[in-house]
Amino acid sequence: MMRNLEKTEVQKLPRVSIAVFGMFLAIALLNLSQTSVTQWAPRPDIECENGEEVHRYAQVNATRVNIRDQPTVFSNVLTQKSTPDRITVICEFGVWSRIELLDVGTETWISMGLITLVTKQPLSPRLKIVYLGLLIVGALGLLIALYRPGWITRAIDLLLQTQDLPAHAKPLISVVPQYHPARDGKH
Repeated sequence: MMRNLEKTEVQKLPRVSIAVFGMFLAIALLNLSQTSVTQWAPRPDIECENGEEVHRYAQVNATRVNIRDQPTVFSNVLTQKSTPDRITVICEFGVWSRIELLDVGTETWISMGLITLVTKQPLSPRLKIVYLGLLIVGALGLLIALYRPGWITRAIDLLLQTQDLPAHAKPLISVVPQYHPARDGKH
């Protein structure tokens, strides 16, 4: 009786582990497949003296839009952009957006009303860590569950601290079932 119970319980654990780690891997791959390479680009290393520091992609939505050196209509016009030019917004100050155009000037500003945010925005650092973490945990966990399932049972026993329990208590919590007279009957 004990040998049959032990075989079934130990065989179920790797299947559950494979399913759980496979789910982590599937979620990571699904999310990664829906991102583009440009979404992984880091924020430009430009400080934001005025306004809130952001990292967004936008598209100019008008013809001959002035790009200025300060966030005001009275400042100098450095260049012009038109639809469908893409820009990277790095700061927001009131109704103005500071954009990355280092070849034109160190500070370049555009009115927020003349740009439209694109659908595929850059990923936040926290989201990058979550996606990569799910991928690593899913892949490594799946490999361990397939090729070293004993490691999982030992890790669970370690986390539950069952290795230090007296012999009569181990069957109640341990991943690997052991004979217990009250539960399994007297044999």
